Amino acid sequence: LEHFVRTIDMAPSRKDDLEQLNQSLNLGVARVRSRTSEFFNGIGDLIQGYTESRGEYDLHLRLTTAIRSQPAWSDIEINCENLLLSLENIVRILGKIHPAIDDLAIPETFKLETLSLLNASEELRHQISSLVFHPRDNTIHWLTLGRKSNMICLHSAPLHVGLLLQNSLYSEKDSLILTGATLSTEGNFRYLKERLSLEDTEELLLGSPFDYDRAALIYLVTDIPEPGREGYQAALARALVSLCRTTGGRCLVLFTAHAALRATHAAIQGPLEEEDILVLGQGVDGSPRQLLSAFRSNPRTVLLGAASFWEGIDVVGETLSVLVIVRLPFSVPADPIFAARSETFDDPFNEYALPQTAFRFKQGFGRLIRSKTDRGVMVVLDSRLSTRNYGSVFVNSLPQCRMERGPARNLPKAVQDWLGEK
Repeated sequence: LEHFVRTIDMAPSRKDDLEQLNQSLNLGVARVRSRTSEFFNGIGDLIQGYTESRGEYDLHLRLTTAIRSQPAWSDIEINCENLLLSLENIVRILGKIHPAIDDLAIPETFKLETLSLLNASEELRHQISSLVFHPRDNTIHWLTLGRKSNMICLHSAPLHVGLLLQNSLYSEKDSLILTGATLSTEGNFRYLKERLSLEDTEELLLGSPFDYDRAALIYLVTDIPEPGREGYQAALARALVSLCRTTGGRCLVLFTAHAALRATHAAIQGPLEEEDILVLGQGVDGSPRQLLSAFRSNPRTVLLGAASFWEGIDVVGETLSVLVIVRLPFSVPADPIFAARSETFDDPFNEYALPQTAFRFKQGFGRLIRSKTDRGVMVVLDSRLSTRNYGSVFVNSLPQCRMERGPARNLPKAVQDWLGEK
């Protein structure tokens, strides 16, 4: 703005007004930066004061009624009020600048940017005010402190997404069709209908075009320690090295946590690369897109992936012959969204956590068979599938396949026999 005021011909009084507005804007921006620093420093202190350290993982603090009742929250409110007042000042100044430059020979992009900044400042002020002072009943609010980045983030998510869909989608349409290969769990749509608030629906559950009995073997390892127990990580690495040596790579390994992925990557990389088998890890060796490209181009590869690899990837043919799920994909109990939604159920584990995890498990299985000619093995290295009563929920959510249970030592031969390798 200062440049345009200096170079464009206009009445001296108008030039003076714009110069004054520009000076006020610069002072206002400096004040916003100062108030923002105070606000987020206070948020960081709050997070560290009310959360327990989880090693290298980010810290999450859900803003419950109990947290908002703490004395420390009063300091957050004071800092927030100061920030909102400084943002209100920016909105007021931009609101004066935008009409004042409308008829000047200034590029339209600058005028649009001014309007965009005005709208963004108003929206930011509204969002911060809502989170701190006016939390909505159907919204989950939480704070995050990044362990590595030290970045502080304010988050919100709907408690019941179905209510939003009802208002913004269902009520606007005469009919809707939802289709997908993994919408059901245990042969029904109850979980999906409850989460999406679907009522008065017509249902059709069809069989798969794939002959899973012929195409897929599921091998459940029974003698590995449960995840988190002593010896699990070492047993996991031994099983993967033995398996991948037998298959010569061609394996996608799905994890639920990046720390476990990195530990396994470090443990198996040396032994497998001695056999000329490349080991690639998400977050270690590149982006998901780069890793998938390398995986497709070199069959002698073991790809270790986390959340983004459980769904939406498509690798057809022998390149992906073995899928390994190292751990059932239960949500972390402390996750703010999971914790808040769990509280809405009388029996959170059976009504929410279990069907949600079975849903993800089925999506992971879907990475294996991608065409009518594919043939492969899914290996589950979580013995809870065999030892816990809820294991049948996961098994019953999968298509009808050949299934074997046995010790880790028998795994390589079972996979070799199924894939027809000599």
